[in-house]
Amino acid sequence: MADESDAAIAQRLQKWADGKATLKDVRGYSDEELYSIARMGYFFFYQGKVNEARTVFQGLYAINPTDAYFAKALGVVEMAASNPTGALAAYDVALKISPQDASAYAGRAEVRLAQGQKAPALDDLRRAQQLLADGNPLKDKVLSMIDRLSRK
Repeated sequence: MADESDAAIAQRLQKWADGKATLKDVRGYSDEELYSIARMGYFFFYQGKVNEARTVFQGLYAINPTDAYFAKALGVVEMAASNPTGALAAYDVALKISPQDASAYAGRAEVRLAQGQKAPALDDLRRAQQLLADGNPLKDKVLSMIDRLSRK
């Protein structure tokens, strides 16, 4: 039995080494466990403990780099840590994972605006607008931002 367990672990590690599995797969973490940790990260974030939140979300992203939620959360935290380059990279990753994620486009637009990149920000906002359903509160925010930026 111990040999089977060692063999199974070795197989999972090899898949991870080959880029065919995540650390989530290797360790057998459930989504529930990882999202529970994410709640702790947001708890730190809302307490103003940005470095602790950053550590949590960097870890979650490392464990499951296929989940756009963790990449987006890392983008939020990096921006709060005054690291727009890191935030932009995190949103770029989120959009590679989930190219139809309107909130990732909106988040990336905010980072781009903070960096003075108005045209790319408007492109992201327009993409978010196309993806959002009427009545979604984020759509109202996106439309407001587009309107304001278009006036300048």
